[in-house]
Amino acid sequence: MHLSFDLFPSYLRDFTESMQATAAYSLHYDIHAMRNYEYRNEGGKRVGPFPQVRKEGSLQLSCQKPASGSSIRSMNVSHIRSWATWTNQEHASKQTIEGSIDYAANSVGSPGNWIFSYRSDPILPVKSFRLNKLDPIEHSGTRSGDQIRIQTGANFTTRKYTANHPATTLYTLIERLHAGAVNAGLVDYLDDLSMFRPGLEITPLPKQKMEIENRVQELHGFALVGPALLPLYFWQNEHNHVLAVIGRNVAYTLTAIQNEAVS
Repeated sequence: MHLSFDLFPSYLRDFTESMQATAAYSLHYDIHAMRNYEYRNEGGKRVGPFPQVRKEGSLQLSCQKPASGSSIRSMNVSHIRSWATWTNQEHASKQTIEGSIDYAANSVGSPGNWIFSYRSDPILPVKSFRLNKLDPIEHSGTRSGDQIRIQTGANFTTRKYTANHPATTLYTLIERLHAGAVNAGLVDYLDDLSMFRPGLEITPLPKQKMEIENRVQELHGFALVGPALLPLYFWQNEHNHVLAVIGRNVAYTLTAIQNEAVS
């Protein structure tokens, strides 16, 4: 298993809930990161380094009930990230992405229309900083066939891209993995719904056995790899729940699945 996974197994949870394809549901993730190392004094000797893992935010995906017979899905996203510069400091800043996405129920959840706001807030006193905060910046995007347009604010030029592969995002890819729809292949990736990273590849991960909450499980999943992106590893259990998304020194770990009753 990928080495950075060794930092996070205690955060994994055992989920056996079935997913209702015709109902609304939400997925909740905690974000933990290893930002530094610590040395300890044991018996007069300096030992270490020991990786320091801290919570640095959360991700919530609220997947709406699809219309009968529709191939379009919708979700709301709340993505909060905060961090400190050094191990034992309080968190110094926070970034928030909130938005909504309409996307295709294909193998990778290709976005069709999306809007979101990006906000940056300081947490520590800001007397030594020129920038007190970054007011919300509104973004919107559309995809029609292979043409992608992204607009940032009212006074910025629209950015235009041509996709050569199915487009995907972190958020919609997680949902499609839960649905068991994802296949290996090339994709064009919209990082944070705004940065176009073409020519990435979804590739299968080797199966791994791991004990999670006193139950041995066989995990499977996919990696998202390619130029201009540090690899992301999506680990799933036998129910296709994405238990963890692991990058370089950071992990999104599933903490709750909330199903709504089918009406």
